[in-house]
This record gives sequence, C-alpha cells and structure tokens, in this order.
Amino acid sequence: MSMKNSLKSFIGALAFSCMFVSNSGAETLDFTKNPFVGSSGSFAGTIYTITAIGGSLSWGQNEDGGSCFGLACQKDGLGVDDDEISIGDERIRIQFDDFITISGFAFLDLFTSTNGNMHERAVVEYDGGSTFFDSLDDETPNGDSGFRMVTGLNIFTNFLVFSAGGLNDDVGVDDYALAAIVSPVPIPPALLMFGAALGGIGFLSRRRKFVRE
Repeated sequence: MSMKNSLKSFIGALAFSCMFVSNSGAETLDFTKNPFVGSSGSFAGTIYTITAIGGSLSWGQNEDGGSCFGLACQKDGLGVDDDEISIGDERIRIQFDDFITISGFAFLDLFTSTNGNMHERAVVEYDGGSTFFDSLDDETPNGDSGFRMVTGLNIFTNFLVFSAGGLNDDVGVDDYALAAIVSPVPIPPALLMFGAALGGIGFLSRRRKFVRE
C-alpha cells in the first residue's frame, strides 16, 4: 500500500472513531436497573461512591409509572430508608475520585399536585454551587411516574448531594427517587494523540509544499 493510500486509510479510521465518540453521546449511571448498579463502581473515567445521610440507602421500589424514557425502568432509583429522598434530613451523596462533567439528571416520583399549585423539588448541590428541578405540570400522583429528565447541563464537580426542597404533592410528603446521572463520554487519549499526529502530518505537508514553491 502506498504512503498516500495509507494516509487515506488512517484519516478514514480517525473520522470513524470521532463519529463513534460523538454519536455515543453520554455515559449514564442508571439507578433504575435491576440488579442495582452498586453503591460504588466506575463511571465517566473515575470511581464513584454513594452514601445516604439521615438513613440507609435504598433502591428496592419497582418502577410503577407510565414513563421512564431511555432508562432500564425496572426500579424507581435511589432513596433513603423507604424508596425516596424525603424533605428534611434525608440526602444522598455521590462522591467521585476525580472532577467530572455532569450533563444531566433523571428523577422519578417527582410529582405535581392534581390542582397544579404545588410541585415537588429535587435540589442538587455540587462543588461551587447548587441548582433545583421542579416536577413537570403533567406528572401527577395516581397514574403518572413523576419522571423528569434534565439534559444540557455543564456541572464540573467531584461530588453531588441530592435533597428535597419543594412543596407537597397532595399525597404524602415532598420526596422523589434519583433515577440516573449523565456525563459526556470522555474522548480516549489515544484518539487525541491520533488527532495531534494527523495535524502534524498536515502541517508538514503544507510546509513542504510551501518550501518547494
């Protein structure tokens, strides 16, 4: 194979790799899977550890609603003591060994009262700040799943703390289950090296052409 054809093959392989990384989108830590993914493990190129505050970590409740798009939807997700994170002292902390980017969250059992006046709220603390997400207007108790997926975030942190901080949904107390967290797939270092090498080849080719002219 000639040098020119070899270079074309290399460029084609690189383009395919870039397309694969781009299309793979994000890595999801799905707490609705059965069996449970575990209170510790690998995620987005680092190690995570999950602990409960104000009770024991739980994940046993079956997913019983009508929507849970994109997840395993076998369980509701993480809670404290019963099956949800309730307003008060209950919290779930996810610690990462390294700083990573969080691009999305998913929640279940996050409901709005049937009259639409009160919303349950998921509060998320992270390194340098906090944010919150209220239940959707059309996710009401007794029929819906209280599902909410949030995407397009750019939170760079080495920990997440989840708590409840809204109003009652007319049934029980303000609470919800943590269904998933999402992080962009990191580009493999080897692919970055390929890109740098390709850029170097292009630079040398242009330089040689310039010298000959």
